[in-house]
Amino acid sequence: MQHTYKIEKEDLIEFQLYVASKSEVLIKKRRNSRALLVAASTLFAGYFFTSDELIMGIYFSAMVVLLVLFYYKYFSWKQKLNYGRFIKANYSSRFGMQETLEMFPGKIHVKDNFGEGDVIASELNGIIEIESHFFINLASGSSLIIPKYQVNSIELKKELKRLKTGFVEELDWSWKTAM
Repeated sequence: MQHTYKIEKEDLIEFQLYVASKSEVLIKKRRNSRALLVAASTLFAGYFFTSDELIMGIYFSAMVVLLVLFYYKYFSWKQKLNYGRFIKANYSSRFGMQETLEMFPGKIHVKDNFGEGDVIASELNGIIEIESHFFINLASGSSLIIPKYQVNSIELKKELKRLKTGFVEELDWSWKTAM
């Protein structure tokens, strides 16, 4: 069966956010940055309280509370903003471009304005399904992003499972809960 869809900025952002949420480096960076900021603010608050600078001590104490409560939300918002800027700068030529995916036994045929080609099932690293998209990871490191709302997702899912490659369902994944 042939599936036709268009990739938009939001689809690329969703993919980048999913990959980022699985990145140990990003998880470690988020945790370490928060700890460093909380520790530095605590040290400054202690210093200013011992120096009889109550206003600055209260200010840095408030910063500690805000960092503990809201740092992860801020980090998530900032990451999403950065990915959006990156995608707009580097992939804007792909926005709205029609892509066609056709499934055959043991391979996928992909066609867009830049060209077409076949991907053999053995060249797939895995397929991930989230609530809104399918991500088909290729051995080359690139991925196919398929928005579920633009295709017959039930039929496509059956066809993808017939490829007999790793299939991961994370239907409850969202950027807000992942970070």
